[in-house]
Amino acid sequence: MEDILEPPDLKAEAHPSRRFQERLLEDPEDRAAWQGLRVSYDRMAEEWREWTDEQRGYDLPVREGLRRVRPARWAVEICCGTGEATAAVASAVPSVVACDLSLEMLRRRVEVPGVCWVAADVRSLPLGTGRVPLVVSLNGVFNPSEIVRVLRPGGQLLWCTSFRAGTPLYVPPERMHRLLGEGWTAEEGRAGHGEWTLFTAPG
Repeated sequence: MEDILEPPDLKAEAHPSRRFQERLLEDPEDRAAWQGLRVSYDRMAEEWREWTDEQRGYDLPVREGLRRVRPARWAVEICCGTGEATAAVASAVPSVVACDLSLEMLRRRVEVPGVCWVAADVRSLPLGTGRVPLVVSLNGVFNPSEIVRVLRPGGQLLWCTSFRAGTPLYVPPERMHRLLGEGWTAEEGRAGHGEWTLFTAPG
């Protein structure tokens, strides 16, 4: 395997995205925090793909985690950005709906066959209740109530970070597990500089 360089120091503890994520976990209705995230990622969009391409192993946690998921006919990728992990998801699942709130990110996406790209907010996904077999995210905004709503009974959530706690939008897996509620199971592992956690819904 190609050598993976040292991870970037993104000053995650003090990063605005970390502060916004913490605010949203405390108050999902914090509109200023949602707006702050959208504006910040719109601003980063122009150079985003170039930067992520320089981070060797950026999507390794997704590729490794996908080896553990149950077969699914389709999946939803939330906070897809410009598609850094979308090709990996599409290689494992026949049909993918890739969502992001930032139109600027979506405009700069890399096209992937079999993917439907949607401008959508993780607070209100355009999906029916209890229908989705698999949700995947790499370095996404964690909004547990909407994930719980859209996943079908026994559905799975693959949540990945590229740099573990060095990821600005990091939420520890054990905290995510508590926020998802009772009856969920979880397994986790590491890949490259990142980590993956596979949650399975009750039912």
